[in-house]
Amino acid sequence: MKTILEASHREYRTFIAGTPGLQPVLPIILTEHGVLDQFARYIHLNRRKSRSWQDSATFAVQLLLEYMEANQSTSRTPQALFSEFSTALFTGTIERFNDPSGLWWQPRQPEDANKLIGHLTHFSDWLSSFNEKSNLQLNPWKEATRHEQRLNWAAYSHSRDNSFLSHLWQGDPTGYSRSDRTSTPPINRQSPTKAFPEEKFGLLIEEGFRRYTRDTLRSTDLRNSLISYLMHFGGLRLSEALSLWSDDVSIEDGEVIVRVFHPQYGRGNNGKKRSDILQQRYGLQPRNTLVKATDPLFLGWKNCLLTDPHRRCFEVYFHPHNTGLVFAALWRDYHLKQRVKPTAGENHPYAFTNKNGQPYSHRMFRKAHKLAIERIGLEYAKLHGTTPHGHRHAYGQRLAENGADPLLIKNAMHHASITSSQIYTEPTAMQIRRGLCDVELRLRGQDIDDTTLDASKRG
Repeated sequence: MKTILEASHREYRTFIAGTPGLQPVLPIILTEHGVLDQFARYIHLNRRKSRSWQDSATFAVQLLLEYMEANQSTSRTPQALFSEFSTALFTGTIERFNDPSGLWWQPRQPEDANKLIGHLTHFSDWLSSFNEKSNLQLNPWKEATRHEQRLNWAAYSHSRDNSFLSHLWQGDPTGYSRSDRTSTPPINRQSPTKAFPEEKFGLLIEEGFRRYTRDTLRSTDLRNSLISYLMHFGGLRLSEALSLWSDDVSIEDGEVIVRVFHPQYGRGNNGKKRSDILQQRYGLQPRNTLVKATDPLFLGWKNCLLTDPHRRCFEVYFHPHNTGLVFAALWRDYHLKQRVKPTAGENHPYAFTNKNGQPYSHRMFRKAHKLAIERIGLEYAKLHGTTPHGHRHAYGQRLAENGADPLLIKNAMHHASITSSQIYTEPTAMQIRRGLCDVELRLRGQDIDDTTLDASKRG
């Protein structure tokens, strides 16, 4: 069976708006009938959202179109089709090694399915409102053969019956409760994520990131060491560390100050936005606006807490404090001895460069970090905390273990919500075992004190 994803695909196109300024490159969906015009409008309205959000929304709509195409002849009503679609996200489409639809979907994790349905719900809400304002006349469901017409029916059905939200109903039309469909045991979402082992960080820097020069003298790769310091002792995400410009680090009143600016709206001392500086001085776009799927220099940007609203940036808070001084010394040596400067005509402001002087990429650091992890005898896996993000978790858990207040952890890690930081205050399995042992020791001590007191009374 030919599915819609074979007849449609995602592309990235430049949108030319009616006002001057940056022309965003955004994902669109192409089918045999051309561009899904209404989805293109929707994506353009959400052009300020992250690339990962845009790609996820696009994927969700593609999945719906694929399901509609594969099942249009078997479902009698749009309500039944959309309800079955949401169920298929949770359960998959395979039963007893057979799939009449030809989709062969595997069951998705509940959080992934919910995320996809959330995107479709948001798009459907917008589409329903858009169609109402446009006084769009809907063809009957059976006559709506074009993909865009069927999406309009999806929006109409959703606004009338909340069909996309049926997975939240305990007695929905499919006859299954949410727990029946997911068959997933309860999970503690606040369980601590694996952090990079503290005792191995020095070995990672000294042995993992070692390198040899032409005269066989051994040295440390300062670039990869600096990035690791920013994540491990400053709590940065990898994309935030790679976004630093060479003048983002300074010494002010004896303190090491590292500022992480919003890649587009961050402002320097001259008041200019970073996007304007990149465009006017270097002919570049902010790296968070690049196409993730095709451009290796793409860097994502989370909804971070910007502690300096004027400059649209936040500061890095090193913990322990003295690691900031170590970082500053490495930063100085890196720029003096190891940083490869951009070649003529390819100038850029980014601090971390590759061997050709170009901005260092997310993929290249991950590759170097994985090699370093394996070089010191560790297994590279998220489960063991040995991926780059494990350093950020080590920072958060170190703050929690040292008694930092949850609000302090939130601000130090630049979370917009304190709930995002709660995972770092949850005890690890080792801490639970130690805590229970401490409880037993206190009880034994109390029993001894009570026995002594009783004996003294009898005496």
